[in-house]
Parts: sequence; structure tokens; C-alpha cells
Amino acid sequence: MRDYAGRDQSNERTQMAPSVYSRTLRKAAELIGGQAKLCRHLRVPATELQNWLDDKSVPPMGIFLRAVDVIIEETPPPADSGGAEPPAPRDCSSAGDSSATRF
Repeated sequence: MRDYAGRDQSNERTQMAPSVYSRTLRKAAELIGGQAKLCRHLRVPATELQNWLDDKSVPPMGIFLRAVDVIIEETPPPADSGGAEPPAPRDCSSAGDSSATRF
């Protein structure tokens, strides 16, 4: 199969950078203590996890989000957070902008 520029795409999958799915699952496995522990945590077979890590298939969104939760839970907050409250949200509209239409 060729793309619009005439390049061969048949080996595109092997040349692509790891997907966000495989990178996330790899990081979750690293943080939780290995692929076997991640399989138990996610309740998936090792062969299925390996397919996702190898970018042979995409995990269901629920599984992917549980892996994201592992990363969030296992990652300490930044040192500069200091427990302070987050900054107040800003209003993106500009009251003095004449191009803004008000209804």
C-alpha cells in the first residue's frame, strides 16, 4: 500500500514510534512492579498485555484509563507544589475586545 507521496506503508507499523497506549502501559508496569503485576491489576491475560505493549492492538479505553490511574497514583506530586491551592481560573473572554459579540 502506498500513501499519497508514493511511499510504501506496508511496514509502517514497525517503523512507527510507540503509541501513547504502549508507552502508558509500559510506564504503569514499571511503576507497579512489572508486567505480571500489571496484568493482575488490570485483570488481563499476559498475551493480551504483550499485544498492547507491542502495538499489535489497542487496549479498551477502560483498561487504558486504569493504567493511567496506576501512573497517577504511583507518581509523587512535584516538589514545588507545596500543597498550595491551584491558581484561580482565568476568564478567557476580554471585556474590552470590540470583536467579541455579546448576545
